[in-house]
Amino acid sequence: MAAGSCYLVVSDLHLCDVEDHTDGWKSYKSSKFLFDEDFRELLKKARDDAGDAPLTLILNGDIVDFDLVTAVPEKPPWRVDMSEHARGLDATEPKSVWKLGRVLDCHPVFVEALVDHLAAGHRIVYIMGNHDREFHFPAVRQTFMDLLRVRLEARGAALADGAVRFEPWFFHAKGEIFAEHGQQYDAYTSFFRLLSPTVRFPLGAEQLAIPMGNLSNRYLMSRMGFFNPHASDYILNFFSYVVHWLKFYALSKRSLVLTWLVGSFVVVWKLVKVRPLLLLKPADLRARLRKVADSTGIAPETVGAIYALQRPPIITRFYRLVREFWIDRLLIAAFMTAGTVTLALVPIPLWIKLMVPLSTFPLLYFIYEWAAQGESIFTIERRFPNVARAIAALLPVRVVTFGHTHAPRLIPILKNAVFVDTGTWAPITQKRRPDRLAPGFRNYLWVSFGEGEPVVRFGSWYAGSRT
Repeated sequence: MAAGSCYLVVSDLHLCDVEDHTDGWKSYKSSKFLFDEDFRELLKKARDDAGDAPLTLILNGDIVDFDLVTAVPEKPPWRVDMSEHARGLDATEPKSVWKLGRVLDCHPVFVEALVDHLAAGHRIVYIMGNHDREFHFPAVRQTFMDLLRVRLEARGAALADGAVRFEPWFFHAKGEIFAEHGQQYDAYTSFFRLLSPTVRFPLGAEQLAIPMGNLSNRYLMSRMGFFNPHASDYILNFFSYVVHWLKFYALSKRSLVLTWLVGSFVVVWKLVKVRPLLLLKPADLRARLRKVADSTGIAPETVGAIYALQRPPIITRFYRLVREFWIDRLLIAAFMTAGTVTLALVPIPLWIKLMVPLSTFPLLYFIYEWAAQGESIFTIERRFPNVARAIAALLPVRVVTFGHTHAPRLIPILKNAVFVDTGTWAPITQKRRPDRLAPGFRNYLWVSFGEGEPVVRFGSWYAGSRT
């Protein structure tokens, strides 16, 4: 092929530390689902396909999943409170460095795959998502770079300037590709201030202001280990939750209800506590957007227009926040219970005592549920193609690609542009066979630009499938 530019895009690897449990607890962290060798094989195939053309590996967010690391060091050099011992370390710079080291220690083949790529003279662009936003801290990025540098030097090679590049928002190659993780278009995971995502509590260290979705992973999903946080199997109706409890919790020492109740209030409390700090932070958005425009060569008004497509985080809407954790329904249930008891105690006709709890209360509840419907975690899947189309109209690129949703798809959005959602490499298993991976994931996007029309290839890379 004629030398041009080539891109290999992957997202949502969700690398974490390994935990093996015989009862299926946190099976998504099991060593049997490691994909490091497959990833290394894919990278090698991509370099072979590129030939003499430069190949850019775009790691499009959620590559390292800091939220899934619940371990703490045996002798921590910093204070670790009771909550951190139970649910994992806070997102401060030194603690995030420790978590990164723990994850990469569990994935030496993945690290060597990146070293292979750099040693061959190609480059890597790392775009931060919502689960790996802790790369915002300079020491975390430096730790990652130092590891690659040491591995390269062991081979007698050196890390070239610019060979590894971190992007806090997006990557853009004029006329070719626009890549962004996409969490900013999702109210559950968007950062209040994407380009300055930290806050400092009084007498405390600077730490990441984590969105609701990520806090839910840290304080709920990490304690409800029979659900897979990478899939949507935790979205159930009431009766399905009862079945889940009977199957996994009824005869164990673990508690599903208490974990949900405590975790929900902890998440809401943390969001409420951080909200005033975010609002008090100096408004430097214009200067930061100008810096993005200068570094990318995109017109400032275009950068501003792309930024305006983002969704405000759910932290700005307290009611939606309470509803997401079913706290509103818990309060309604308490109100109805209290109302039923009150009716039973007051001297009124028996038919009223029976009719109100059996008919009026349920009717009011159904009316409330109908009126309270709003966006859900699935709303972002419908929104993505429209956002991609808007971006392609602002920038003359042929490919717009996001990650985040774990829903792989390729959709034409304009006459000369396509949108690709790059799915996930995280272990999503079959519903009836949780020991086996569901087909169609471990996705990759290959794009090459040379003479003529670009070549776009979107497929799946897992054992038994090379499409």
